[in-house]
Amino acid sequence: MKHANLVQPRHFQIEQVPIPEPAPDEVRIAVKECGVCGSDIHAYVGKHPYISCPIVPGHEFSGLVDALGAGVEGFQVGMPVVVEPSLTCGKCEPCLTGRYNICDHLRVLGCQATGAQAEYITVPAAKVIPMRPGMSFEQGALIEPAAVAVHALRRVAIHKADRVLIAGAGTIGLLVLQVARALGISTTIVTDVVEKKLALAQQLGATHVVNSRTQSLTDMLRAEFGQASAVDVALECVGAEQTMRQCLEATKKGGQIVVVGVFEQDPPVRLGWVQDRELELLGTLMYMRSDFEKARDLIAGGQIQGEPLVTRRASLEDLPQVMEDILANPAANIKSMIHIQ
Repeated sequence: MKHANLVQPRHFQIEQVPIPEPAPDEVRIAVKECGVCGSDIHAYVGKHPYISCPIVPGHEFSGLVDALGAGVEGFQVGMPVVVEPSLTCGKCEPCLTGRYNICDHLRVLGCQATGAQAEYITVPAAKVIPMRPGMSFEQGALIEPAAVAVHALRRVAIHKADRVLIAGAGTIGLLVLQVARALGISTTIVTDVVEKKLALAQQLGATHVVNSRTQSLTDMLRAEFGQASAVDVALECVGAEQTMRQCLEATKKGGQIVVVGVFEQDPPVRLGWVQDRELELLGTLMYMRSDFEKARDLIAGGQIQGEPLVTRRASLEDLPQVMEDILANPAANIKSMIHIQ
């Protein structure tokens, strides 16, 4: 029996397991590239609210179709593909009403089901999406986080927005920035506490950046736009009390705030402002297939630049050290990309 390598988090070792065989209606993927998500880090240290270790991580990935299960049509061995990693029941109310991303029984590859930081993975054929011609596998692995950004912006009345605040210049925040620009938003304001990330936000088209460690966001908004609460839409992309407060303070009356970041613990939220200003506080979870396809096409068309986000490239064998390095120096990391095979 052939075997393949994979990483089990918290064990700091590579384990050999049998190469999985695709069941009927499944596809086996030979994984090429897999991104390290912030959720992977939270899970690695036991602080993700919805992931329990041990689990094989990895949900941002691309690869080649390696084998087809019985009944699978429309794919050929060797086809470059990506995978929408959400596993849903298809029977609950959210699924039946077209919102399967919030399925009552949602499982996610790499979170509640075996993930792609492994040489091979089997997935439902219905979740496999062909890459566009000419796309690199690294670009393919960035489609998943870009789809998060697309879905987050589809949650709001973006056609009515002139000014958007993006709190946090990590991977998701910088992808939200690029999607907002692709959608025609004229003013994009990005906050962070790391100058290198803010410089990259400017490179990617942010009209304003604020280092909230050294500068007051509300003072900047008042100076530039005449009022402290000046943005139509704010997207919290960190999962922190400080950035949530920024979004509340910066959003106009009647504006919208989208919670994109994953919070390790519940922050105190100034609900009096939400009530008094008629703010709309919105959640966003993952994506739908249409978001995935839109993200793929934005990357393929050059409207989303992925390469500037990749701060480290490493092999599967180096993954435990990559996780430790991110924990030791999170400010230096935006997106670590793992080359699988």
